[in-house]
Amino acid sequence: MARRKIFLSSRSNFKLGAVVLPKTSWMILVLAAYLLSAKPTCALGQDGASTGRFRIAEKSADSRRISILTGTEAVFQADGMLALTDPRLVTVTADGKTNLVFIASECLFDQDKKTIRSPGALSLTTGDGQMQLKGVGFSGNLVGPTLSVSSNIEANLDKGFTRSPLGQTQKIKESSNNLDPLQITSQRFYLEPGRVVFSGMVSVSNNDEKLSSDSITVGMRGNEWEMQNIRAIGSVVLQADRIKTTSEQAEYDLAAELIVFKGNPRWTIGKRSGFANLLMIHLESQSVNAEGDVVMELPAGSALEGGLVDFNTFRDDTTVEHPVEIRSNVFLFQSATQVKTGFARYIGSVRLARGESQLNCSFLNVRLAKGSRGVVESINAAVGVRLVQGKDHLKAQTASYDLVQNKIWFRGEPIWNWGMQRGQARLVELSPTDGLFRAIGKVRMQLPRPEGDGNFLLPAKRKPVENSEYVGEPLWAFCDSFEYKRASEANRLDEASFNGNVVLTDNDGLRVQANQVSTRIDSGVSGLVLLDATGGLVATSTGENALQYTGDRLVYSASKQTVRLTGKPSVGIRAQRDGLEWFALGQAAFYNLGTGWLRMNGDPVLKTVEGKLSGREIVFNPQSKQIKAIGRWKMVFNPKTFAKMRERNKKEEEKRP
Repeated sequence: MARRKIFLSSRSNFKLGAVVLPKTSWMILVLAAYLLSAKPTCALGQDGASTGRFRIAEKSADSRRISILTGTEAVFQADGMLALTDPRLVTVTADGKTNLVFIASECLFDQDKKTIRSPGALSLTTGDGQMQLKGVGFSGNLVGPTLSVSSNIEANLDKGFTRSPLGQTQKIKESSNNLDPLQITSQRFYLEPGRVVFSGMVSVSNNDEKLSSDSITVGMRGNEWEMQNIRAIGSVVLQADRIKTTSEQAEYDLAAELIVFKGNPRWTIGKRSGFANLLMIHLESQSVNAEGDVVMELPAGSALEGGLVDFNTFRDDTTVEHPVEIRSNVFLFQSATQVKTGFARYIGSVRLARGESQLNCSFLNVRLAKGSRGVVESINAAVGVRLVQGKDHLKAQTASYDLVQNKIWFRGEPIWNWGMQRGQARLVELSPTDGLFRAIGKVRMQLPRPEGDGNFLLPAKRKPVENSEYVGEPLWAFCDSFEYKRASEANRLDEASFNGNVVLTDNDGLRVQANQVSTRIDSGVSGLVLLDATGGLVATSTGENALQYTGDRLVYSASKQTVRLTGKPSVGIRAQRDGLEWFALGQAAFYNLGTGWLRMNGDPVLKTVEGKLSGREIVFNPQSKQIKAIGRWKMVFNPKTFAKMRERNKKEEEKRP
């Protein structure tokens, strides 16, 4: 009677089959098996019975794919394991599409646990060939399916690989042969449904771009293992061209083409650097978002530096270049293209600092010109703008800087405090290149009384002020516009002018009105050098020595110590000294501050309590009360003066012996 024995069939997908053998044949087969068991084999250094070619198929735990394991030879081991030669593992979707192809020289297969393992080398390829991976030492599970590679990981990915499901990349316009692949190296590799992990000194490189981290996890979705995101964790460093970014964690959302850096992200672009709590880079739009305690450092001479005006720019010619530090709560960047402008925006508690200078605001926008270079066109600041340097400051609601014109405008009732000068206007314009300061619209200013003004021009109580370069009480100035220009090599004097409905006042009763007042100032030593007031000139002062004069133009020269007053048709001067009043009228008046003499010409007339004097020219000293008349002159005495003179003469004659 024939005996029955169950054997593994190499052609039945590893299903059990019944083989009926004659008794003699069965004994011969047992002997052969015994001899084979005593003969060494090369499969992982183990001995066993060979089954020939091998094939098995297992469904995944989620039933979404099938893992097919084959080998050219399978040898039974003493522990029940199968030693496979030339194993090949293929994962296939339910509709027959190949996801992954796994190839090795040998491995051990556990029939019960459905696992494979080997200390040898392996290669892994996607169905379309756009990802290739090599490593040494692996283990896996067919039911997961899962795969772990323990060392020497080397992988290549085509750039189009991330555009579609794993192994199902669509054809792109450019041939993949023309695209350099991404190269990945690591110490370990792990694959399971939903994710792929590279760990241990991970490096991803492509030409000049390189990413390194402790681990990189690729998240996948769907039956076809569609790549969703890539997460790098631990000591993340991204180097692309001149841009270097570091963080503790980085995540790349493929659908949104968004990279998010977390954990103290820092970046450097050439000599520029920055850090924040969160950094986001959108690849398609080439935009950048940074949030939380944003700090950026720019080298001296960078484009943004011009947006931070140093008050010293308007004081001297010596400027020291300093780097620029920018702080904000949020930073937004959009790169410029050939057809669209770009921008860099700083939002929330913005502070620009350069040396001793600071610019504070709530919103700062940098406009970038069209083109690949991203040249800065303009800078705009808004809400609570404050330019500060030491005790000097300028406040406004908005500020805008045009780099083409190299001018900065402060709007929204700007207020400034500059040394002993304070003021406000509707608009302030600064020109950093030529050191021009211009205030426009309802200008109101408090000024120090200039050195060397003279009592005739601006009567003042001279009081020395300790630790101050200014003397006397301050002046108030009102006008339509004010302009100040610092000294230069071509013009070594500062220039200041008041234009339109000019009014100068002080606390002592002085009031000067004119259409325009221009001054030239030596800020170093001499103080006021020249003053020129024109148009509808009216000046008055009150007090013990009251003064009033009218005319069309007044010119003060510090070097000549003179004041020239002219008018059409005439100028008028009315003054009071020591309780006595006098009045002068003529076409022009010259006053010498050194001698105290007043010269009138152009059919002048001088009226005093003594009488009226007229002639071609009259010279008068209000202090000594001396009068000179040149040319044909005429004197008309006051009758009261004659009576006083006769009474005085009578008393003098009575005293004579």
